[in-house]
Amino acid sequence: MPLPAVNSGSGRLSRRHVLMLMLALEILVAGTYNADRYRRPGISVDMPVTRGHVIV
Repeated sequence: MPLPAVNSGSGRLSRRHVLMLMLALEILVAGTYNADRYRRPGISVDMPVTRGHVIV
């Protein structure tokens, strides 16, 4: 079983870990931005007054 790589006591993050953290942050921001933009699939027949409700 391989052992995880250990830095020589510097305590700094490797470039790979920094890139993974940046990617996770980007996904979090993009998901938050697009969370209220979700539309259920279907053809809307009538748009009621209540926001987010669609009669299909």
